[in-house]
Amino acid sequence: MTTALERPLDRAAPFHPVRAVPAAADRDTTGVLLADGQHLFRSGLGALLDREDDLSVVAEAVCGEDAAAEAARTRPAVAVLDLDVPGPGGPATAAMIRAAAPTTAVLLLAPAVRRTDELQRALADGVAGVLLKDVPAGALISAVRELARGGRVYDPRLVLDVVRTDRQTPLSRRELAVLSEIADGATIREAAAALSLSPGTVRNYVSAAIAKTRARNRCDAIRIARECGWL
Repeated sequence: MTTALERPLDRAAPFHPVRAVPAAADRDTTGVLLADGQHLFRSGLGALLDREDDLSVVAEAVCGEDAAAEAARTRPAVAVLDLDVPGPGGPATAAMIRAAAPTTAVLLLAPAVRRTDELQRALADGVAGVLLKDVPAGALISAVRELARGGRVYDPRLVLDVVRTDRQTPLSRRELAVLSEIADGATIREAAAALSLSPGTVRNYVSAAIAKTRARNRCDAIRIARECGWL
């Protein structure tokens, strides 16, 4: 009798290989470059973006020069820069990246204390996005995707600061000086003494400032002048 071991082996069943799911770096993802001098913030931001299926951090840099070099090497869709990135700073680094990789959209992250001169320069140089550095994670991810699609994203508070600062002041130098003294807590007589003017002249300057700013009173005129960046 033929034993089981002596029987010929059955023909093996056809083999159907299982297709491996590609890693995030192998999929068609949006490449992102990060440039920030603070390792903890940069690595945390990288981990946040890498968790998204359609985003992939392709390079990191600790200074502006390295960021421009990495942009030229990796050609990311979006570069996320700290406004205070070491080296030439955020606006200058953004310009360097645009020169090295013209198709890369730049997103600047600004600190809570806004510096309108740098933001004005960045906007004039064509930065595609500007957000506060404490932006919620979801909003930042949405902004990266929007820039990758060719859109632009600006925090309205930052843009308002830039627009207000860019407005020409209707106030004269003397009117601004008087408002500045009063804003610092000086009385009419104290402001007059500090500026070598008579109290009546100081009152006239205050009245002129109120009229030119269409304010309700001197406190309102000071508020408007500060919001517009004139004080």
